[in-house]
Formats: sequence, C-alpha cells, structure tokens
Amino acid sequence: MNPAPQAIASAVVAEKKLRLHSIDILRGLAALSVALYHIWGHDGAYAFPSIGIVPQAQNPTFFMYLISPLRWGYLGVSLFLVLSGFCIHLPYARKKYAGGSYEFKGSAFFTRRIWRLYPAYIVAVLITAGALKAGSMFPSLNIVGHFPIPTAWDVASHLTMLHGFFEHQFYSIASVFWSLSLEFQLYLAYPLFLLAFRKFGVGKSVAFFILLSLAWRYFAIYYLGGGLISIAAEGPFVSMGCLPARMAEWLIGAFVAEIFAKHYLSGSTTTKFAGKRPLFLGASILLFGAAILTTLSQPTWIATDPLFGSSFAFLIAAVILPNLSTGAQKESSGFAKMFVQLGIISYSFYLIHSQFGWLVSLFVPSQPGAVMPFIVRVLALLVSLVPIYYFFTWFEKPFLSAPKAGSALAGTYKKLGTLLGVR
Repeated sequence: MNPAPQAIASAVVAEKKLRLHSIDILRGLAALSVALYHIWGHDGAYAFPSIGIVPQAQNPTFFMYLISPLRWGYLGVSLFLVLSGFCIHLPYARKKYAGGSYEFKGSAFFTRRIWRLYPAYIVAVLITAGALKAGSMFPSLNIVGHFPIPTAWDVASHLTMLHGFFEHQFYSIASVFWSLSLEFQLYLAYPLFLLAFRKFGVGKSVAFFILLSLAWRYFAIYYLGGGLISIAAEGPFVSMGCLPARMAEWLIGAFVAEIFAKHYLSGSTTTKFAGKRPLFLGASILLFGAAILTTLSQPTWIATDPLFGSSFAFLIAAVILPNLSTGAQKESSGFAKMFVQLGIISYSFYLIHSQFGWLVSLFVPSQPGAVMPFIVRVLALLVSLVPIYYFFTWFEKPFLSAPKAGSALAGTYKKLGTLLGVR
C-alpha cells in the first residue's frame, strides 16, 4: 500500500538532507582520495607488500609508512561508481515505491545526463589537450619527456566518449578521463538494467549482472591479458575498464538505492535498520581488507573491484540507512561541511586536479628526500582549489539543472532534447 502524499513529501525533504550530509561528503572524500593518489600515491614507493605500478620500498622510512594509505587513493573511482549507481537509480526507485512505476523516459534521461556532464568535460578535454600541445612547442619545459602529446584522434575519441574502447586513447590527454567513458557506457546500459529490474526483480538482476561481470573479468585477464587498473604495471587496460568489467560496482550502488527507497517510503525503517550501523561498518571494513588482499595476486584480480564496490556499498548503508529511523540528520558543521563543499565541486575537481599536479612534477624531482616533495605537492593541490572553484562556477554550475524557461541556455537545452527525442 502506497504511503500518503504527505508522508512522501516529508520523505523527499528528509532525503535531500540525508543526501547533503552523506552522499556529498562521501563524494568529497572520493575526489580527495583520487587527488592525493595522483599527487603522491602514484609516484611514491609503497612501504608495504605491493605489486605492479607502485613498487615496494626496499628500506622504507617512517614517513613512507605514514603516507602509505595514499597508495589506495585511486579507490575513489570505485566509490564514485557506487555513488553514481546510487544517485542515478534513487529517483526512479523512489517513483516506483511511491507510485508503482520507475517512470523512466530514456530521451529525457540522456538529455539530462549530457547537459549535466558534457559541458565541463569538453572544456577540460580541450584545455588540457591545448595546454599539452602548446607546451610541447617549448623544449625547455620538457613536456614531451613527461607527458604524451595528444593527437587529433586522441581529442576526437575523447569528445565522443569513445576513448574508453581504444588502448592508445584510454589514458591519453588526462588519465582520469577513462572513467568518464565508463560512466557514459553505464548510462547507455541503464535502460537495460531497468528492464531486468522490472522483469526479474532488482536482487536477482543485480546478482546476475555481477556474475556476468566476474565471468568477463576472468576472460579479460586470462584471454585478453587485461591488467588491473592502478595495480598492474602494464596493460592492456581497456578490457578491465569497460562496462562488463566494472558494472558490478555501479549496480551494487543501485541496489542500495532500491533498498533506501523501499524502506524509507514504506515507513518500515524504525525497526528494520535500528542499531545496524556497526554491522554495516564491520562488513565494509572486512570486505575492504579482503579486496586489498586480492590485489597481491593476479588470479584474484577477478574479484578485486566488485569487492571494493561491496565494501563501499556497506559504507553508504552505514552512513544513510540507519538514519532512516530518525528521518533527519543534524546540519553538518566544521570539518564535515568542508567535505560537503568539496563534494559539490567534486566533478570539476576530478576533471582538472591532476593537471595542476603535472606543473609541480616538472620541478619536484629536484627536491631531496620524500618529505619536501610531498609537502610541495600537497600545497599545489590546496592552491589548485581556487582555479577549480572558478572552473566549477563557469563551466559546471550553470548546467547542474535544466535551465528555466526564457533563460539564455533554455533554447540550447530544448534543441538538445529535441535531438534526443524529448517531447
């Protein structure tokens, strides 16, 4: 039986508060972890047993042990995938439990996604490619020795989101852009996921797609020679960074959204999730530890990303689901509010943070030891927040929602919708 309209309205208001204090904070943490990985974890030696792209230090110092967790900063991508599945599916799951149907309209969905993500992305691609090309004309900068200079096909494949299908373009221009191609692949597959949810149920469908993903990962590793992204020293990486290899994380996030919507709107949360936060946190920690262990042996790479995704799903559950019994959270303040703000600009932060790290990398190698280079890179990251904020203001913020009728962008939005079949 559907809840009363007043209950639904109250749930929607409270849900927005929950998302502000939980999802944005997690998104901010994900962005920061990726940034810290790129400024240090990708380049520094690892103090603990490790294989692949980041070597284990022979005689690690105390400082190396202290900053070793930055090695796992790339897992922010996995957290982003789980959060994406959660956030994309949540409004449709909410409609299902409030009105009996997902009410999904593909043309409107893709118009909204392209409008939201593409403008900032295209600007980041063109600025980055242009800066690399221009810098290569000055030998004294040594750009050619540090970074691959983008070709016309690099730019074209990125602008069309096709770079995720080609090995030579997968990491070209800026390495983080590979995940944007993956994200777009997941959007294209979302109608198929929803169809399965309707016909077979969410739980069975997610389980099936996870098994399918594990089968693909086995095939990719043993028959295509695929390397685990951010772990393997060599590729090819396309087969482990495409839809079938990484859809498990996204779908696990969608599954959490389904549970959220079902129990929150049904009013059955008081007894369902009360006192479950320690259980969720414990499961998250255990799965995270198991996932790290799988990175140490190539045969177990098959389960690595799905395990990390499961760990982050329980983390989201620990943060959000138990609070459903109270229906609200306190306003975030201080340290938490900083991560809320970082979460709000996280997409812009993700798009261009590494480019500022490149500038530092041209000069940091001359610094002695590990402490000073690390300090310089962290300071560069902090300074970069200023231009990143302006990038967000100019190129992302105007596209956060559909433009109001009569505004300067309203005509462009309508043309995009017409092109994609919106009526």
